[in-house]
Amino acid sequence: MSNDIVFKDLNDWIENSDMPNGKRKVLQAAIKLFSIQGFNGTSTSEIAKESGMSQATIFKYFKSKDDLLLAIITPIIERIIPTYGENFFNEFSTSSTSLKEMIHFAIFDRYSFMVNNKDAILILLSEVLVNPKVKDMIVSSLLVKINKFINIAWTSIKNTGEIRDDIDFIAFVRLAMGQLAFYFLQTQKFSNLNDKEQIEKDLDNIVQMVFRAVKK
Repeated sequence: MSNDIVFKDLNDWIENSDMPNGKRKVLQAAIKLFSIQGFNGTSTSEIAKESGMSQATIFKYFKSKDDLLLAIITPIIERIIPTYGENFFNEFSTSSTSLKEMIHFAIFDRYSFMVNNKDAILILLSEVLVNPKVKDMIVSSLLVKINKFINIAWTSIKNTGEIRDDIDFIAFVRLAMGQLAFYFLQTQKFSNLNDKEQIEKDLDNIVQMVFRAVKK
């Protein structure tokens, strides 16, 4: 099983949820295999073998492998990631009174979180790129569940007095997270960069890029 904290919390949620035991075994097997082999690299026959259930049982609970993936992604988006988001925004809003230092905290902290939850994040990002339903689910869930924390964080950013008046929170997040998500995919999916010094240098460059784009 992946060491991802997100997947561990998801397994805990599944274990304690009210559902048929067969469905629970299928979900747990799918999480294990998706985290090791990826979604596209995993067949329903492999999930059946890992879970000890028949493929007929899998399709009894899930119409397709895509439905099974959504059953895994949905609680991650609606229940688990918002909790981490709340913690992050609380820390972010008190991290500094300097815009550049706040951006530095956000970029380095979120990259660390993404790497520590590499398998879960890769699945989510891969689906966001090709599945509008997942993208809309992530956006709407995060905005609704952590809206007050977003307001606190954005107030802290504006209170620095350094950010341009024409930049709103969505534009700020789109710029910062767009750069970070691309770099994460570059280092964790398309290559396997483990050079800590190089990663810190690259992240510093992202910080500089975002700061120059949003400062007055």
